[in-house]
Amino acid sequence: MIRDAAKHTWMGVGGAPGRAAGMACVLRRGESPQVPAGAILVVRILHPHQAPLLLRISGVVVEEAALLQHATTLAREFGLPAVLGVRDATELFGDGDWLEIDGAIGQVRRR
Repeated sequence: MIRDAAKHTWMGVGGAPGRAAGMACVLRRGESPQVPAGAILVVRILHPHQAPLLLRISGVVVEEAALLQHATTLAREFGLPAVLGVRDATELFGDGDWLEIDGAIGQVRRR
């Protein structure tokens, strides 16, 4: 079976370079569940108080962000790839979806 890659690829803005792959952990409405080690964190906005979560993850996808906001700064400081501005990411992706992100070009792929 051949999948149409375009239907499983979303573009945002590359916020912090690097590539990562892992299961999505989607945070909605300010919740702070246990984040599995190596997960790709998917959030609407990344707040500074969520920085401890970045110790466990392999990358981050943010719905609302810009190059000079907390998400970008935190991702770069923690050495994590980040894709910013992926509209409706917390609705598009579900917990456990396998995501591959490229923070240099701003691409998110779901397998």
